[in-house]
Amino acid sequence: MSELIHVNSIKTKHIVLSLLMVLTGACTTSPEGSHESRTTVRAADCIISKESAVRKGQLDSGIRGQVRFIGETENLSSIAEKMSTYNIPALSLTIIHEGEIAWSDIYRNPNFPDESGLDCSSIFQAASLSKPVTMLAAIRMQAAGEINLDENIQEYLTDYVLPPGKQTDDNPVTFRNIFSHTSGITSGGYDGYSKDLPMPSDVEVLLGASGVNSPPIEVALQDVFADEFSNIMKKWILEPAGMEHSEFTQPIITSEPHHIARGYTSSGTVLQGGWRNHPEQAAAGLWSTASDLAKFLLEIYNAYQGRNSIFSQEDITSMIDDERDGLVYGFIVNRSNDDISLTHYGGNAGYRTGMTISLTMGNGLVYLINSDNGGSLGNELLLSAAQVYDWSHFQQVEVQRAQVSSETLKKLPGEYTWNDQIDLSVSINENEDMISLHFPNGDAYELTPIEGEQLDFIHSSTGVQVSFLRDEDFQSFSLYGQKAVRKQN
Repeated sequence: MSELIHVNSIKTKHIVLSLLMVLTGACTTSPEGSHESRTTVRAADCIISKESAVRKGQLDSGIRGQVRFIGETENLSSIAEKMSTYNIPALSLTIIHEGEIAWSDIYRNPNFPDESGLDCSSIFQAASLSKPVTMLAAIRMQAAGEINLDENIQEYLTDYVLPPGKQTDDNPVTFRNIFSHTSGITSGGYDGYSKDLPMPSDVEVLLGASGVNSPPIEVALQDVFADEFSNIMKKWILEPAGMEHSEFTQPIITSEPHHIARGYTSSGTVLQGGWRNHPEQAAAGLWSTASDLAKFLLEIYNAYQGRNSIFSQEDITSMIDDERDGLVYGFIVNRSNDDISLTHYGGNAGYRTGMTISLTMGNGLVYLINSDNGGSLGNELLLSAAQVYDWSHFQQVEVQRAQVSSETLKKLPGEYTWNDQIDLSVSINENEDMISLHFPNGDAYELTPIEGEQLDFIHSSTGVQVSFLRDEDFQSFSLYGQKAVRKQN
């Protein structure tokens, strides 16, 4: 879900408040110098240019899975078909092409008539996409001389003293290592709060007080009151980036509730009250649109290219140079040939989100989905857009289907313990040439046998691979690099 990255600076209150509010940015307006006014059709803040219509149609009807079986005809689906399959009410999608917003659209599932009034200005919870927005706000604040990202955070705090944690005199808690997840702060994972429940204060969240549904953290920063945080974020990033439909206010205040995409569970049930509130604003509290977040990405791209932006080129190149284990302050960094791209995913209860941008080519997309089932469609949108727009990242996995004897398959069903702690089970499917891997929460992954060094299987939608070990007579298998061992009767 989300991770707490909040700060309440009272010593220099407006400075530190601004500090954590600067981490957001994106918009729906057309980039300067584009020809959009001449060629674009707009309806309820959706953007569809005549030049983009053909490729948009290709993406609309060309959704493909993570896996392609060599030598076999690929079965493509439409976005509408996938939304029906996954029981998804709505999708907000924006495509970025060659440094401009090519198009944005809203997709609605007719099986959810209560969401029929949504349009491209309707807001979704951005979930963890809030984090890079907050982080880049802080970078802007440092550039303005308002804060120092490498200063001991305690210097900015007066109402809260950091408890003992993993920080030391040589490695104090700073804004920079908070954003890079090396501060010693316990990882988050926030479920949010139903609208009919009182929302705890930031300090109560930090301390794990009564009524808080997340554990207390070892080292933390206080964040500001929701209204102040929201105002500062508007000043430092939302307004400068033109994100006119975005805000960090928690709880959200609106006179037009029909413009809010309500969150849904995997079974298609709307969340109680429509959505949950998130006092962890900087980490999970942004409400936004796909086109607003696309504007945020374009500010990063333009800065990297040395073009006009709310960030400097040095801001972004320095950020990229601080890559650690393939990550830059939560962004996943992908380097393919001469291309560099940044990707980030998010998930709150009832919402799944993602965004990506190529810093060299200016291509990317943003998706916001109001369903716990949205992750699979999000991945497929990235893969399909990569095919349609010829991206170098987000390529399919190509595998060769294998034939496995029924005698061998019959050795596999049973109960297993994975990673010494999680119970999994394996069963043979009715057609007897595939198996299913079952998880404790009820999820089941159909696995297809493929050519490999072991007895290998793959989940065609996600690319997740399972390898049963031959030298152990298939009594164990590998999943995500961890071993699962058959339970003894």
